[in-house]
Amino acid sequence: MDAVALTMTALAAAGVVLLVAVIARAPRRGSADADRGGATVRAAGWIALAWAVISGVAAVYLILTTLLAPAVTMTIPVRTFWPQLPEGTTLEGPTATLEQGGFVSADVTLLHLSMTARVLWALSQALWCIVPGTIAALVAVAAFRLRAGHPFTPLLARGAGITAAVVALGGVAAQILGDIAGTIAAGELLRWSGAEYPDVPGIEDALHAWWPQPGYEIALPFWPIAAGFGFAALAAILRDGMRLQRDTEGLV
Repeated sequence: MDAVALTMTALAAAGVVLLVAVIARAPRRGSADADRGGATVRAAGWIALAWAVISGVAAVYLILTTLLAPAVTMTIPVRTFWPQLPEGTTLEGPTATLEQGGFVSADVTLLHLSMTARVLWALSQALWCIVPGTIAALVAVAAFRLRAGHPFTPLLARGAGITAAVVALGGVAAQILGDIAGTIAAGELLRWSGAEYPDVPGIEDALHAWWPQPGYEIALPFWPIAAGFGFAALAAILRDGMRLQRDTEGLV
């Protein structure tokens, strides 16, 4: 799991925890605090709303800059690569010796990237903003409904279901689209059909020694699916809460 996936997992978990905490602190209907809620609910609502708006703006910005800017910054996969030095080269300073392995990806800024790679990368980056933004929107709706004294509503239950779908499908799509875009870009940058270079003493093939080969990497992440199940479970809890609330109101 990469840094982005770890961040998204943490955001999803934080969203669930925050939403449950806000519901737990919700004032009971009919109480003196039912119309205004507490400071925690108000703060959660406004912070989450700002988070959702910023995420939406960031998604639009990333799409426009990726499609329209002359250069695109992205991560591309490469075959395991480590530069080979000419025979007899000695280095002073390193205290460890490479046994095996090397670089498997590179962060690059590319000019003349194909539109296919641009579109896929733009969609991937936008989804990385939309997924946490959807979680934030759910928390904002929950907080504002709770301030009005309505902790369980059809809107909130539907919102949790929509969030489950967005997190699961959006997280998987973001990873796969980004991997495909990186693979295409790696081929466009690193694949060559012919070359000329001078002989380098101690290196039989200087081009292969110093030029990495494009890699191929398309991973299927499972963390968005797990997080989506968490929000689906939350939607079920909210629906049960709605039924209990109706039953309680019928007894009053």
